[in-house]
Amino acid sequence: MKKWSLITLFLTLSFAGYIFYSSGSKGSPRIEEEMLQPQYGGTLVVGIPRDVDTFNPLFSESLFSQEITHLMLLGLADLDEHSEFSPELATSWEHSPDYRSLTYHLRRDAVWSDGVPITAADVKFTFDVLMDPETGSPQRGLADFIKRVTVVDSYTVRFEFTEPYPYEIFDTAGELLPRHILENVDRKELRTHPFGRNPLSSGPFKLNKWVNQQYIELVPNEKYFGGRPYLDRVIFKIISNPTTLLTQLQTGEIDMMIGVPPAEVKRLQANNPHLKIYPVSGRVYYYLGYNEALPQFASATVRKAITMAIDREKLVDALLYGFGKVCVGPIPPMLSWAYNDTITPFPYDLAAARKLLESEGWSDTDGDGWLDKDGKPFEFTIKTDASNQVKSDLAVIVQEQLKKIGIKVDIQLIEWTTYLKQLKERDFEAHIGGWSTSLYVDPTPVFHSSAVNLFNYGNYSNPEVDRLIELGREELNREKAARIWKQFQQVVHEDQPYTFLFWIDRIVAVHDRFENVHPIPLSTLYELEKWYDKNLAIQYAEQ
Repeated sequence: MKKWSLITLFLTLSFAGYIFYSSGSKGSPRIEEEMLQPQYGGTLVVGIPRDVDTFNPLFSESLFSQEITHLMLLGLADLDEHSEFSPELATSWEHSPDYRSLTYHLRRDAVWSDGVPITAADVKFTFDVLMDPETGSPQRGLADFIKRVTVVDSYTVRFEFTEPYPYEIFDTAGELLPRHILENVDRKELRTHPFGRNPLSSGPFKLNKWVNQQYIELVPNEKYFGGRPYLDRVIFKIISNPTTLLTQLQTGEIDMMIGVPPAEVKRLQANNPHLKIYPVSGRVYYYLGYNEALPQFASATVRKAITMAIDREKLVDALLYGFGKVCVGPIPPMLSWAYNDTITPFPYDLAAARKLLESEGWSDTDGDGWLDKDGKPFEFTIKTDASNQVKSDLAVIVQEQLKKIGIKVDIQLIEWTTYLKQLKERDFEAHIGGWSTSLYVDPTPVFHSSAVNLFNYGNYSNPEVDRLIELGREELNREKAARIWKQFQQVVHEDQPYTFLFWIDRIVAVHDRFENVHPIPLSTLYELEKWYDKNLAIQYAEQ
């Protein structure tokens, strides 16, 4: 999603790449799965841990809310499985030569679920509301560079910008609001307007019922320009207790769970063969961060040695049960256009780590098993969030692994708000943290030297990194920007301002009777309108 911003009765045999189904009746024909025709009908029940906040995209701040909202409210364009923009309510778009304006051409067959055409007036209305301070939208930052929105004609709209920048489509492609429903509403009242609980639809589904803290029911939008979805109903069942959520997945009370704990996957697969597991590449990475104002962490060579003394593959296996990937930098693999896939992670190599430390003057001069330099031992404390079990476990494993090369590590588990305060005050030696990365590629808040009072907690400073960040965030040509960001990652990899540990997969479990299931990093409910119940297709084929 963009920033605005989820047969067990049949015997299966495999042969020559085909799967056949038998009804159990003697002489009944076998049905090739590849020949099954999707049928209309069926219900998908998705378990979610919390209720939606609102279906008004200008005010939603919940990931689940945004993902469900996008099944009903479309934007001009959306990111696809390759993290490229594809048309939704727009058919095409073009930038002016100077990138100071962006023009969208809208579909002429799209209507709201009440039958009213979707036009350029809806686009202008949506962004005028967003840009109005009276609205109080938490998404208002998307409009920081928008100067004005102009209706060229009923199906053409132009955005003008205060200056050219690379994320013009990101900031203008979001979900639209119906002008004919909301134009006379006081903008101060939009946050609490009934539309947020009972929206019109421009997408494949529309809201049928929402019972607070119980469930949300969607049904097909018969006015959707893309045709009727196969499923008759999609129910989002709110189950706040994680244990209950897992139990209902196993008993079949729900068909789908987003965010299955990695430790539960093996047991789920063993006891519930009807469940399919879909690991989805994530945008969250964990790291060991250093306060580089301290002498022992000032050297990139020392930081590299620490990285090589930590078995990151083991961390992925032990803590994530394989549902993750060793991280080499702050740009996620899902942003394939900018991700540098030529970087090889530094290997786990204790001998090489010791040599690097020796080159920096760290050795065990007194034979006590701990490294020292100028009479001072290599000792530091890792602070992390006490409420996060993965971070706590990480700290213990890192402590054990660094002990093998003579570095003594102490651990402090701290209450979250206190921990965050200490990071901001630079009251730490090292810490284990995590970042959820943006769909924008802009590492400024974490890695630019100007951000030492923001999220550059480690006081990291490298003029070459600053230069590449400044070039990359201003480059309008995607291919040129990609080269800049890949070079940035290479420099950061060599510098090791963090020991980048791993990316965490988002694990989705779905009952195997549903076909065309294809979760992607940006949407676990990707192309839900194409999902269908395979049992219904088999029953139809056997008639």
